[in-house]
Amino acid sequence: MTMPLWSKIVAGLTLAVALIGFAAFNAYSKKLGPLVQEHGTTYYNGEGPVSQPLACEPESEILAAIKQVHAKYDYLSGADLKAFESRAAAARGLPPLNIDELYVITEDDQLRNGEMVLFIGLRVDCVTTVFGLPARLYHELSGKSENT
Repeated sequence: MTMPLWSKIVAGLTLAVALIGFAAFNAYSKKLGPLVQEHGTTYYNGEGPVSQPLACEPESEILAAIKQVHAKYDYLSGADLKAFESRAAAARGLPPLNIDELYVITEDDQLRNGEMVLFIGLRVDCVTTVFGLPARLYHELSGKSENT
């Protein structure tokens, strides 16, 4: 029993569509997985490792570390901190920091060369925020000249 020509063509097309569909599904499934790059892994849809809560670093440890590296810093809290956040939001659209106190390390004897500043934000006497910005931007937002 031989198959007519039209059924061979239909069977071939069906097989081709099924294989192409399987290949597309396989590629799409890999796309949904974590994206591994040089600088880290990006997870989607809430997947990935569960992050452990950070240990509270009290203000006394931060001050001791600042003294250890002979750092110069600015301290902001209360009205000064709110004014800084307002200027940052108005000038650059930066979000509120949601902190009570802010230490800005402007210079130290080991790391800072005057081009970057380090922000250490505390809430309820625990470090909650740490990030860096260019010194030029900090001076613009703080309303200070770079020489002070």
